[in-house]
Amino acid sequence: MPQAQSHPRQTTNVMLAAATLAVALLALAPTSWAQAKKEATPDPTGSWKWSFTGGNGQTREMTAKLKLDGEKLKGVVLGRNGEETPIEEPKLKGEEISFQVVRERNGQKVTTKYSGKLAGDAIKGKMERERDGQTQSSDWEAKRLVSPAGTWKWSFTRNDGQTIESTMKLKADGEKLTGTVVGGNRPEAAVDEGKFKDGEVSFQVVRERDGNKFVAKYHGKLEGDAIKGKIEVTINGEDRSFDWEAKRARE
Repeated sequence: MPQAQSHPRQTTNVMLAAATLAVALLALAPTSWAQAKKEATPDPTGSWKWSFTGGNGQTREMTAKLKLDGEKLKGVVLGRNGEETPIEEPKLKGEEISFQVVRERNGQKVTTKYSGKLAGDAIKGKMERERDGQTQSSDWEAKRLVSPAGTWKWSFTRNDGQTIESTMKLKADGEKLTGTVVGGNRPEAAVDEGKFKDGEVSFQVVRERDGNKFVAKYHGKLEGDAIKGKIEVTINGEDRSFDWEAKRARE
């Protein structure tokens, strides 16, 4: 039986369709590669803290504030009395990060070079200090400082089955926390005795109901965009404890 032959016009249409698809895929490829590269690049934005032992044997703590602006790394390092010194020659390539800080002491310039690998909320590497023609090298490990400042939300279900949504707004000044909590039909209440230390959040809220004051004490551990812990409250002379998990709200 003779084989059917394709019409020239059909063959041309198939070839044009294939060519159009190939061009479309090529056009999308650079965008996909760029997006994948962007997603794979870690972001060092935030405050970082580390300590080192000076030549006199005294341990000092240092803080750096870094920001990734597009593909450009910027930042400052805080010295004594909170003095800010801009970082120089900053580089970020994949997980590798480096920069240097130049200070002047007693009429002489002191250059400290930092280089390391960024992994999550830690940077591990080396710091080299050049002074009087000599270079001293030591291990460097910086930790990202996570702050509870911001807006947080959580909910709980009462005995009557009603769900109460609560919102908290916190501000941090060192270890001190201030802010407000509002939920249900209750008026906004101030955060009292707020504290943030070693990753632990604690505060209390004092409210008044039917002429009686009661105190709700909150404490939990900050884990990324969540605070997990307990709420302790005394109602009619009875101490009660509830699980508490607040989620950071994106503003």
